[in-house]
Amino acid sequence: MRFVSPGATSSRHGDARAEIRCIEGRAGDIMQAARGLFEHRGVGPTTVKDIASEAGITRELFYYYYSGKRDVIDAVLDDYVADIVESVAVWNETRHFGDTSASLRECIATLRRTLYDANGPRPMIAVLEELGVRDAFDVRAVRETANFICEKVVSEYERYHDIKIDLVYETMCVMIFGLVGLLKVDPSISDEALMKVVEQTFRLDMRPLPCCEKED
Repeated sequence: MRFVSPGATSSRHGDARAEIRCIEGRAGDIMQAARGLFEHRGVGPTTVKDIASEAGITRELFYYYYSGKRDVIDAVLDDYVADIVESVAVWNETRHFGDTSASLRECIATLRRTLYDANGPRPMIAVLEELGVRDAFDVRAVRETANFICEKVVSEYERYHDIKIDLVYETMCVMIFGLVGLLKVDPSISDEALMKVVEQTFRLDMRPLPCCEKED
């Protein structure tokens, strides 16, 4: 069993995480205004003037925080990646420790919510497709998500179970890409089927632990 592969060293993926900017304060407000407009109007029709008006600021103040529309687009893309990783972090904090089956079911539900809402694909998807960055974005999102899961979830699982596959990080990347693709092919596929795919791919031990509380 080999948990950390040469392609998934902490230094490499530490650098990758640094690419995601944490945007707060007025700059964050501007970015959120742009994000809302992009999702409701589209990126092309939205101007810097529109974004400034939505954020309740002047165009001059917009340019104090961002060099132009392309700069705020990049900030929105960063925010999308951060949202995805945050959703995984929330799942990790709230999942049922020691109950692999329940945790996996909640993970699949998180994946569905990330990609779809009650109206179909989330507005984020249309923004990515309009910008023509869907593939590049998917690579970033999968890289960050796989890195988080390996660091926070797989490492904990390893303390209580044998890991029965090699190249865990690489398999995690393939798994995430595959699940997203499978949902595109068959959006109505059941959670049970998706769970079985994950279980079989990672050869998970689905037996619950005797203890269901995390250690301090």
